[in-house]
Amino acid sequence: MSAGRFESWHSQSYAEAWAGEDVLADLLALPRRISAALVADSGLEVKHVVDVGSGPGEYLSVFLAAFPAARGTWIDSSDAMERLAHDRLGDGVTYLQADAERLDVADLPPAEVVVTSRMLHHFPPESQQRFYRTALATLEPGGFLFNLDHFGAPDPWEQRYRRIREQFTGARSRELRPHRHDFPLSPVEAHLAWLEEAGFEPPDVPWRAFFTALLAARKPARPHPRARP
Repeated sequence: MSAGRFESWHSQSYAEAWAGEDVLADLLALPRRISAALVADSGLEVKHVVDVGSGPGEYLSVFLAAFPAARGTWIDSSDAMERLAHDRLGDGVTYLQADAERLDVADLPPAEVVVTSRMLHHFPPESQQRFYRTALATLEPGGFLFNLDHFGAPDPWEQRYRRIREQFTGARSRELRPHRHDFPLSPVEAHLAWLEEAGFEPPDVPWRAFFTALLAARKPARPHPRARP
């Protein structure tokens, strides 16, 4: 397919159109709240929350509202999205433009929570696995990782879900050109295995709708014997 058929996250007009009419916003509000509630229930003192691929900053805003004493770090590679996030989050957040595929070289400060939403499915499996290892290294002992993303479902379920999802999310008032999706969606089961291989405690799926799910994982209080550097 021609590159001209795809839109870029670096386009201000595209970023504003995508974020201004995000048909999944209401659907994803619940898993974001579940994430924050799970952390609050743990009793963990949250000092720092990192949102990777943050876009307009919805996920980070939920955590900063739930933990007002925490500082937040917004990470994305898009100037256009940073401008939208700044309108939502203000000046009290650290804004870092970085390549999420190579977050291992970004020298992030430790955090109690790392979240990401609708980002990892754009990357190949090896980059997704590297992200999980980097997130583990970034987290303080007992810290949480949440990945709210799209995942592959067995044929023909994914196609069925795609056909009916709009009945529950509504449709955009005007069609947007698609952005690039170069890799097939990896199944939830693969991600759960990668999280354990990275060194997290056994992860779980607190929420799922169609081919979108929330994965929750926690770093052990002590190093996991299967963790890889």
